[in-house]
Amino acid sequence: MINNDKLRLDPYWVTGFTDAEGCFYILYTKSKGYKTGWRVQACFQIGLHIRDIELLRKIKLFFNNVGCINELNNNIVVYQIRDVKDLTNVVIPHFEKFPLFTNKEKDFLIWKDIVILINKKEHLNEKGLMKIINLKTFLNKGLSKELLVYYSNLVKKDKYETILVNYDINNNWLSGFFSGDGNFHISLKKKANNYYPELIVSLAQHNRNKLLLNSLINFLECGKLEYYSNNNMRFVIYKFSNIYDKIIPLFKEYPIQGIKFLDFQDFCQAAELIKKKSHLTSNGLEQVRTIKARMNLARYKK
Repeated sequence: MINNDKLRLDPYWVTGFTDAEGCFYILYTKSKGYKTGWRVQACFQIGLHIRDIELLRKIKLFFNNVGCINELNNNIVVYQIRDVKDLTNVVIPHFEKFPLFTNKEKDFLIWKDIVILINKKEHLNEKGLMKIINLKTFLNKGLSKELLVYYSNLVKKDKYETILVNYDINNNWLSGFFSGDGNFHISLKKKANNYYPELIVSLAQHNRNKLLLNSLINFLECGKLEYYSNNNMRFVIYKFSNIYDKIIPLFKEYPIQGIKFLDFQDFCQAAELIKKKSHLTSNGLEQVRTIKARMNLARYKK
């Protein structure tokens, strides 16, 4: 049982978690009921494993209980807000007051401009629809193959290209970001004939968020960046003293939310065993192995 469920979500935490798990998108559906031939909807969405449905309920409550939570296939649940009034009066004001730090800030600003056009009913005429499609070109992964069939000759001018984000990081945002994209991992390394545990804190991102990850290094005064593919990198902390003295106290004061809180608890338990050098005994090492075996992906397979 996750013992931090009763904590009220901080607005910076919600923004941080959205930076990790949220999505702003525009849905197009062919429809004869519309003059343009297209039904256009804006949506704000967060999707998680079904084990985190309680966390989605907390987020829904934070957003004035608007929107709905639906279960999809493969144990995925999504929280969606599609009503344009709720997007205008609840979602947009939140992210204007508590801005995103990742590349999703650009997505949000494009998406917000589209919501404004929908509010003005411009999506119901061809000229307004073209404005929206032009904006959608720069939103997330761009236009779908279906839309490209109909709208291939667009004015591709990205007015959002030079958006500058002020990385005014705070602990609540960081807790939200790590609750989504962070990882608390135990590695067992072999040296000679013995195994020893290594604690690792990491957070993976596309390299377009490199400046943000560098800001994390400055904010936490520890960690480094590593590339693990052409376009992806991660912020990572290996040094035990930094993990034990900085990261663990930080997330005890500003708790990780959702099922990942259980991983953090296990991670802390392993850290205490290592701090006491219990891992140097066969019994202590076996305790660390047991902790490791139930963490992260193993937790979802139960």
